[in-house]
Amino acid sequence: MKEEKRSAARSRWAARIRGALAALWLAAFCAGVAFPASELPETAPLAALMARTQPLHALEKALLGRAGFAASIASAIVAIALLGGTLLAGRFHCSLLCPLGTCQDAAARLASGLRSPRRGTITPRRGLGALRTGTAAFTLAGLVLGLPAAATLLEPYTIFARGFQRSLGDLAALALNGLESLGLPVPVMTVRWEPFAFALAVLPFGAVLVAAAFRSRAFCGALCPAGALLGAANAVALFRVRLDRAACVDCGACSRVCRAHCVNGHFLDTSRCVQCLDCVAVCPTGALRYRPPRRDELVAPFRPPATDPARRRFLVDAGAAGVGIAAALAAPALARAASVPLARETPRGSSGRTLAVPPGALSVRRYAELCTTCGTCVRACPSGVLRHSTLEFGLASPGVPYLDYGRAFCQYECVACSAACPSGAILDREPEFKKREAIGKSALELSDCIVVSKGTRCGACAEHCPSGAVRIEEVAGRPLPVPVLHAATCIGCGACETVCPAEPRKAMTVSGLAVHELADPPRKDAALPVGEPSTEGFAF
Repeated sequence: MKEEKRSAARSRWAARIRGALAALWLAAFCAGVAFPASELPETAPLAALMARTQPLHALEKALLGRAGFAASIASAIVAIALLGGTLLAGRFHCSLLCPLGTCQDAAARLASGLRSPRRGTITPRRGLGALRTGTAAFTLAGLVLGLPAAATLLEPYTIFARGFQRSLGDLAALALNGLESLGLPVPVMTVRWEPFAFALAVLPFGAVLVAAAFRSRAFCGALCPAGALLGAANAVALFRVRLDRAACVDCGACSRVCRAHCVNGHFLDTSRCVQCLDCVAVCPTGALRYRPPRRDELVAPFRPPATDPARRRFLVDAGAAGVGIAAALAAPALARAASVPLARETPRGSSGRTLAVPPGALSVRRYAELCTTCGTCVRACPSGVLRHSTLEFGLASPGVPYLDYGRAFCQYECVACSAACPSGAILDREPEFKKREAIGKSALELSDCIVVSKGTRCGACAEHCPSGAVRIEEVAGRPLPVPVLHAATCIGCGACETVCPAEPRKAMTVSGLAVHELADPPRKDAALPVGEPSTEGFAF
């Protein structure tokens, strides 16, 4: 009895330490995603680091992102570390390192009146395993096939990052602006109202938290694709929570505190257990312990059942995975039959021009196939030129960010978005290479230029053009110097369009390129190298 009490005390301390570490990790995530880098640039590296620790993004970048060797190896190391850690110590990621998981725990705790017990005894639901497996298979198959819509709606970091920034982050920005209006020395934050982006961010995040209030970790047990992968590894982990049914007195304490609703006195669903250790801390008999398997558990299972549940469960999971993969494979054919565009290689904005995608994307198609719209690049952009689309990239890629030159332009020296992207949709770029990557091309309508239409001197486009693609020159027959465009040097950064003062139509406009190109060397900046940069990883 004394040993059981000591074990329970150790488990309680372990559960408290795990909870404290999870809270600190969540605080770091919140600090990274609450405000965009255009407002608080110091948070961009933190957000990028946090995003790269998430398993689905690490797998996507390592296996599908077609990133550079170093970036692929780094992502592979993260994925292997998470998988290896799960095989050794159990599914610790979900209860310790997943920000959405910790948010669900907080919502469940608040809903229960800040008490630990969660709405009484609930019997584990084994049927949820097939739903979780099928959903994970559909999500992963969609990523492989270039249909990231499921990952957009179900990847846990994506749900958290978008939802937190658009809900609590925007509310915090409004609060700071209110304090500034009262004369307090606080920064002024820019809050942009984008209805579709707001709905795409807040509705999934809110749905997960509401579900957690009624059944904590409901999303983790039924829909989370990352949880399905880690749960499969947890079932064979060396150290994990184990149930000794012979020692259980069926008091119900474990099922009252279980976050994942995966345990009672007769059953422990190891694929759903998140290793929070709450059940171990309250078990009065030591029937539940975090430990390696005993010799008798390795040699022969306790109380062998008449049927083989492991085989039956394998067949059910295999069938669910097959259904998920089949659904992903059938989606393009069904979309064609219904005349619904799943993907657009030349997405167009309200102006009718092709939208530009960030440097490092290589092509619109590749970028849209890999982007899960987590918003990390949008928050990392110091100029604020990146914004979420609606359905311009197709039904399979809702909310994919693009460059909106109506409010800002892509800064010449900046590679923040490529450094931040966790999925490989935007490849890492060296600044000197990025200066030659043409993501779009400018067009000049001289009749709309105020030099011609109003007879006013202007050189805003040439002054802001970083590559020298636009210059103000004397042209025969023109009384004033006018802009002259050298298209081969243009990289499509959008500076000329953003600063052009012509109204109601801009004289300089930029259209995005479906496949990025290598522009001619800059025409004005002697400090820049004139040699050809490496074209490794380019789509041409």
